[in-house]
Amino acid sequence: MNIRNTSISIRIWLVLALFTTGLVLNTYLELSSTRTEIQSCYASNVEHMVESAGSILQHFYQKAEAGELTQLEAKQRALEAISAIRYDNGNYIFMGDKDGISISNGIKELVGTNIMGIQDPTGLPLVKELYRVASEGGGFVGYQWPDSLNKSILLPKTSYADQFEPWQWTLGTGLNMAALQEDLLRIQETSLINLALVIVSIGCLIFVFMRSITRQISRVVHALTDLAEGRSNLSYRLEKKGSKELVELAGSYNQLAEALEKVSLQVQADGERILKASEALKLDGSTEFSVQPAIHLQDLLGTMETITEQTAYLQQAHRNLQQLAEKDSLTALLTQQAFEFQVVSELSRLSGDVPHSFYLLAFDNDVELATHGAELLPERLKTIANELKQALPPNMRICRNGETSFMFWGTHTDFSEGMKLAVKIHQLLQGLQQDCSMSLGLSSVIGEEKRYELLYSEAERALLRAQSDGGAKVYEY
Repeated sequence: MNIRNTSISIRIWLVLALFTTGLVLNTYLELSSTRTEIQSCYASNVEHMVESAGSILQHFYQKAEAGELTQLEAKQRALEAISAIRYDNGNYIFMGDKDGISISNGIKELVGTNIMGIQDPTGLPLVKELYRVASEGGGFVGYQWPDSLNKSILLPKTSYADQFEPWQWTLGTGLNMAALQEDLLRIQETSLINLALVIVSIGCLIFVFMRSITRQISRVVHALTDLAEGRSNLSYRLEKKGSKELVELAGSYNQLAEALEKVSLQVQADGERILKASEALKLDGSTEFSVQPAIHLQDLLGTMETITEQTAYLQQAHRNLQQLAEKDSLTALLTQQAFEFQVVSELSRLSGDVPHSFYLLAFDNDVELATHGAELLPERLKTIANELKQALPPNMRICRNGETSFMFWGTHTDFSEGMKLAVKIHQLLQGLQQDCSMSLGLSSVIGEEKRYELLYSEAERALLRAQSDGGAKVYEY
């Protein structure tokens, strides 16, 4: 675009656009800096909470060393005190012994179980990493965890862990990500509102300024156009107001109109004299003109037919793309999004006496499998997908969950069929994958008592317990 050929208003709006771009960039940098500072504050808070819990352990340990309590009593009282700690709307301190047995946890089902095998959906050995950083003097571990409202969405999580060496207990807590996200969202909304107010205010000022300039210029342009095309009343004069330049422009127009008005009056007088002379000579100077527009109806019909054909083609292409989007590229199973949509839709139509089950199937060592057998992993997943399609009833919905696990759902005629089918599938796949173990968790219910999110959560808990209990298990929540 040649800037010299653009109008004044466009130039000024371009300046505003550049200013807005700089302002948006500055706001983004400030938000990034603020986000880092808030996250640092939250991290310092959880680190302080773990240190405070460590001080409680140290207090009871000293009482035991002084003989005021036995070691068992000291541990029991310390465990009770820390288990009662709640902060930031329900956040808690978790603890495990040297063998990985959970001795304090906000999830009561995990207390007393070995949690060393717990992994996040990406395969990160979460508990092992927490124990590792704790043994090295304390530190943070970042991981992914499913959103509580939509299990197919993974959210970033962070936990801090430290070790109480006298008893070899590992203790830690996680950042309150919900509160952190609320603070970040509130700051972001405030910054964006302020940004919008500044831009709108400046835009309004520029609009008023531009309108005061362009209105007078437009009057001059319209007057000159009418003058050039013969539609103007030559006695019309522009009002001299506005800036110095606009007053001079209006004056120049008025001088031109005045000069043309004089010429026009002279021409009119000369014309009257010529008319009188032509009447004396009996001349007739009238002329007729006729213009007939052509309408090409056939061309219009052809264009409409072409548009109709193209519309039908695009509709068919859309249907084909929609079918492809519902299939996983590796296993040809449903995608997670299509699986969730279909299951939720069918759950809403179930009657109250129909039993159904939700299953989660996963390798017990999927991180090691993906690392040391990466070239075999795609073929393994294809084999498992084919076996599931052949072994499961036709009404089951199946998809690959994440990278190396599967989930499926379906209805039964009897409530006990869910566990029977789970054991059958587990034995079949375990026989095919003899060099690595697999576990399966399920949640069964009758009717609409449990929705999709609860079924997923319960099956996930059953799977985690099966894996923490040594793997190669089938558990039902």
